[in-house]
Amino acid sequence: MGHTHQEIRVEAPPDHVFEFACMVDRRREWNSYQELFHVTAPMSVVGTSYEAVLDLAGQSTSYRGAVTEVEPARLIHVHEIADHGTMDWFYRFAPADGGTLFTLDVNYEKTGTFAGIVDIIYHGALERATRHIVENFATLARTKVAQPA
Repeated sequence: MGHTHQEIRVEAPPDHVFEFACMVDRRREWNSYQELFHVTAPMSVVGTSYEAVLDLAGQSTSYRGAVTEVEPARLIHVHEIADHGTMDWFYRFAPADGGTLFTLDVNYEKTGTFAGIVDIIYHGALERATRHIVENFATLARTKVAQPA
């Protein structure tokens, strides 16, 4: 099983950052690698399901996903299944110096004949993608907080 880990500080409180992460209509702005379709409920609800496409390493992969665990303002865990593998995305939110430490962990497993070869290329692409995702997220989440006058 492969794993990637990224974290970044967001200049906004955890409850706000969590709410922003749950906004499906804003997701493509901070995660340009993934597009969600047919989302059945808010991302803050366990059991919410969706269909999606992930564009990574020059390949588009269709899959199904579901929210499997939620702790408001602390955690969103999503499990995804494709024809040749699975992914678990863990979005964590923790108070940090008046803001939020946003952490993204992705566990993935590729299956099939060429899984080992694909994994070498896939891991590097996923590392770069998750780094871009957290950077974009931190910028956009903080712009949504009203600044004191």
